[in-house]
Amino acid sequence: MSSFIEPVETFLRELGPVGWIVFIALYALAVTFYVPGSVLTLLGGALFGPRLGVLAVLAGAFLGMAGNWFLTRRWLRPWAQRKLEQNPRLQKLEQVLSRDEGWKLVALLRLSPLFPFVLINLVCALTSNLRFLAYMAASATILPGTILYIYIGDTVRRGLTLEGGLEQGQFALRILGVAATFAVVWLVGRTASKVLKKQLSETDT
Repeated sequence: MSSFIEPVETFLRELGPVGWIVFIALYALAVTFYVPGSVLTLLGGALFGPRLGVLAVLAGAFLGMAGNWFLTRRWLRPWAQRKLEQNPRLQKLEQVLSRDEGWKLVALLRLSPLFPFVLINLVCALTSNLRFLAYMAASATILPGTILYIYIGDTVRRGLTLEGGLEQGQFALRILGVAATFAVVWLVGRTASKVLKKQLSETDT
């Protein structure tokens, strides 16, 4: 874990069960204000394990995406618009999202590593043709990547501290599980990236 995350980890552990709700709130705030959530997602896996970790991260992510959507549209639009104008790739993405059924592209974006999570949020919030409910529903495709990060966080924590009586054989199985999950996420992300590149290239023709 990064050094700046350690105080947060200690604080949440001291809160006990309430720490789960506090974590969701912190995650939601991070997403709302364009803070990358990768480290927090790993932390969620380390703190709460696979099941509660996935639930906490998904709850925080969706609350944060909703907050970010309305914050950007109502108060941060000038700032976000400047960011968009400074990045040709984001401008191209916004053009594609503005087409009919842009929500399908959102689903692909959440699966692909081509664009960071926070930049996808920014562009989607600026796309006038994209409806809020469609955007939120399409964003459910963050699930595979979330499971992978949570699983990694939980495995690293158990491997380092031997929590739960984790033996070498069990740890090896966990590593295999992480590798298998990574392979699936990578293959899905690669396929999504190919489709995205094709759609983005069509804006140049």
